[in-house]
Amino acid sequence: MKNWFILVFGLLLIILNVGMFFCPYKPAQYLTFALSTFGAIILIYNQFKIPSSQTNQQTTNPTPPRAEAEIIAMLALLQDKGRLIDFLMEDITNAEDTQIAAAARVVHAGCKKVLMENFEWERVHNAAEGSTVELKKEYDASSYRLIGSVPEHPPYKGKLVHAGWKVKSVRLPKVIGGTSEHPWPVVAPAEVEIQS
Repeated sequence: MKNWFILVFGLLLIILNVGMFFCPYKPAQYLTFALSTFGAIILIYNQFKIPSSQTNQQTTNPTPPRAEAEIIAMLALLQDKGRLIDFLMEDITNAEDTQIAAAARVVHAGCKKVLMENFEWERVHNAAEGSTVELKKEYDASSYRLIGSVPEHPPYKGKLVHAGWKVKSVRLPKVIGGTSEHPWPVVAPAEVEIQS
């Protein structure tokens, strides 16, 4: 509706401006020019104006992007259960292998629990790793990475180096709240030990 109004009004302005050159009376020319200028200003204003209710809603009630918030909530779970973020952010260049191994056990157990609770996993290929498999002409190319000396056309025959993983279902943590100052969840809150 708005576009039709703009089109009709624009044509009317063109007609008025063209008619101004054929009008013998100077006051009529000035009036036509004034009306067309005023109309053009109104059109430009309406094209670029943001409704005040929408502006207020954007500033007072921001909604964080849901996908990003859920990803950060998942990172928070991995941190809470397995200390994954602490482990990855730690500088381990000078750490002993025994220290890294001990930390890795904690990270592995906690993060595996989060993955098993929030995703349903399935192997891409059911054969045992190391066995010989054949990929026929209609195989799903997105599910396999071919390495080594690959012929131009299938079928392909080779050793299964990795059976692959795919997700059958997802149960991401629910995210509530969010403000303009804190649009995403805190991954790991700072811990303060209160001393009496």
